[in-house]
Amino acid sequence: MKEKLPFNPWLKIWVSPRETIRGIITFNPKHLFHFLAGVYGFIMLLQLAQDFSLGMQVSMPWIIGGSLLLSVGLGSLVFNIFGGLLYWTGKWIGGKGSFAHIKAAIAWAYAPSIVNAVIWLVLIGTFGSQVFMAAFADTVFVGYQLSIVFFGFLVQIIASVWGFFIGLQTLGEVQGFSAWKALLNVIMPFFMLMMTFWFVSWIVYRLMTVPVLN
Repeated sequence: MKEKLPFNPWLKIWVSPRETIRGIITFNPKHLFHFLAGVYGFIMLLQLAQDFSLGMQVSMPWIIGGSLLLSVGLGSLVFNIFGGLLYWTGKWIGGKGSFAHIKAAIAWAYAPSIVNAVIWLVLIGTFGSQVFMAAFADTVFVGYQLSIVFFGFLVQIIASVWGFFIGLQTLGEVQGFSAWKALLNVIMPFFMLMMTFWFVSWIVYRLMTVPVLN
């Protein structure tokens, strides 16, 4: 096994995702997995803090500190669950990737999330605990604050869309799929989860509406 990758994966993943993930898997499928999981988990926890308006109840240092503390565990959990679902459903349509390789493909698909993390830090530095309010996106901004919010949201959208495209390419590479077939592989777990949620909801509804016999 080589001591160092012969290329910079942070730059190459943006333009050559298939070649990049192929090189990473050859080098070490676990390369920077926990760091990438931490970035994903950190962003996810900050978003949850905003959605639940934790800024009204918890001080900003505690929100950031707690997010950093839990980020790797949460990100790894999500990557493992989603990787398992993709591995399982991918086998139904001829997928060839191992569980470890699929996890690597998922993790590196989120490499552009580094940009989102930087935007979050800029917003926190500019607006403080106001960022962790559910109504933040609905706030009317003016001047330089409007420029920061607009540019930040625009960059986040671009990075997220491009990250999704990268994910189809990295998953397709490890599974032996085209990007379109990789999209099918991604859709299948979500469809199954939706159907499971609908079925459980229907069962609960039926149980709650059954007449009680005296």
